[in-house]
Amino acid sequence: MLTFMLGVVLGAISGGITYGLTSDGQLAAIVGGVAAVLTWLGIAALIIADD
Repeated sequence: MLTFMLGVVLGAISGGITYGLTSDGQLAAIVGGVAAVLTWLGIAALIIADD
């Protein structure tokens, strides 16, 4: 659950910053989603690599 929340928080921060800089809601949503997914995949890769 902590990993999920970390991804959501980082995605929200990234999306918010993008929206603040560009004022484009669609771009901010895409950036936020990509940041969240990459966070989840990065942590999953670290867990798999640790085994």
